[in-house]
Amino acid sequence: MKRIIYFALLILISGVYMGCSENEIELYNQTPRINFYGNTHLRILIDTDYVKKEPYSVDSFTVQIQGDLLKESRDFCVKVTPNSNYKNSVDVLLNDKYTYTSLDTIHQVFYFRFTRPEMKKGKNLYGCNLEFDLDNSAHKFDKGLVEKNQIIFSVRWEIEPDEWDREWGDYSDAKYMFMMDILGHTSEDVEDIDADKAKVVDAYANYKAEGNPPILDEDGNEISFE
Repeated sequence: MKRIIYFALLILISGVYMGCSENEIELYNQTPRINFYGNTHLRILIDTDYVKKEPYSVDSFTVQIQGDLLKESRDFCVKVTPNSNYKNSVDVLLNDKYTYTSLDTIHQVFYFRFTRPEMKKGKNLYGCNLEFDLDNSAHKFDKGLVEKNQIIFSVRWEIEPDEWDREWGDYSDAKYMFMMDILGHTSEDVEDIDADKAKVVDAYANYKAEGNPPILDEDGNEISFE
């Protein structure tokens, strides 16, 4: 009886092992597939981004090979699709195609440009999806995991500096934006606050003298440098 039980267990274990081996063979024999690494990428724009004259910023995404390492370089394509959770899309400039060349690893970073959107606060103002363009003839990977076929790209403005000199008065985004427009640099790069403050105060007086409406802070009050 013990011998019968022993052989029955041996057959069961062998069956499980064979099943695992078949699954492993199926996994490693699949065609090359590619996934995005991660689900969401948040880019926070700060004051140094605001003062830049060049309208574009550079960012990146990471992709991951599914299965074995590639034996040769292979192209893939990415497109922008809308995300209904955001009020505005992001103007993303992608390459016509990207080439996976890191044959010794399953991860590689790729770069793209995007137009810096208008400075407004809000977590869900600017965003879109970056998605593998499976219908593009230049895309040479089969579809990978459904949940990794796209990544959310979200852009948010947070220009308030970590340290604000009270010589400028109370902080507001509107005031800081006007200051950077006039000075051409951030508050961190102020070398002579008296000279810079006089320049900003004169510029604001001229701005109003030209008939422009007062600049208001987030509470609806006119900005002041006192």
